[in-house]
Amino acid sequence: MRRVAPPRRARRGNGPRHGGADQRTRQARESRGRVAVGRINATWGLRGHVKVTPLTSNPRRIQPGAVLLVRGEPREVLDVRYPKGFPCVVFEGYEDATAANALRGTLIEIEEAELPDLGQDEYYVHDLVGLEVVSTEGERLGRLAEVLRTGANDVYIVRRKGERDLLIPAIGDVIAEVDLSGGRMVVELLPGLLDGGESE
Repeated sequence: MRRVAPPRRARRGNGPRHGGADQRTRQARESRGRVAVGRINATWGLRGHVKVTPLTSNPRRIQPGAVLLVRGEPREVLDVRYPKGFPCVVFEGYEDATAANALRGTLIEIEEAELPDLGQDEYYVHDLVGLEVVSTEGERLGRLAEVLRTGANDVYIVRRKGERDLLIPAIGDVIAEVDLSGGRMVVELLPGLLDGGESE
């Protein structure tokens, strides 16, 4: 899991992990109490390797000897190759191309309890996705759907019914409150935000 840039501090968590999926940073859950650290996309070669899109900033999560949940069952990582920069992994029990092909689209997970504790005002992406976003005036804006990673700060994508997405910069002047237990985020709507622009 990667840490989101905290609303009231500039420090990021583990930093960038890869391209593509990390830039969209969509965290998915397959079952309660588990967190996805990767997604299996396709097979590679004839020896059971599967192409994996990482959903974690911790490179040690997916390495030989690691034990991860595949279809809810613990499976050891037997081998990892990086033919084009992305990991191709062989999991215990899926050691030929036929068996590995059945894993297409499967999430690779860990138990949520395995995640390290975060500092004050730091959050995991999977905790933020799904929060209801409201303004400091009480206006319901939509739900946080994705977290984008940019050079200066993260950007929260808020999905709105019948309207284009709202882009919220993850900075202290905008993020007024994150209430995980209440399932909501309170934001200060600076000029231009509702018009589709981002605050400087």
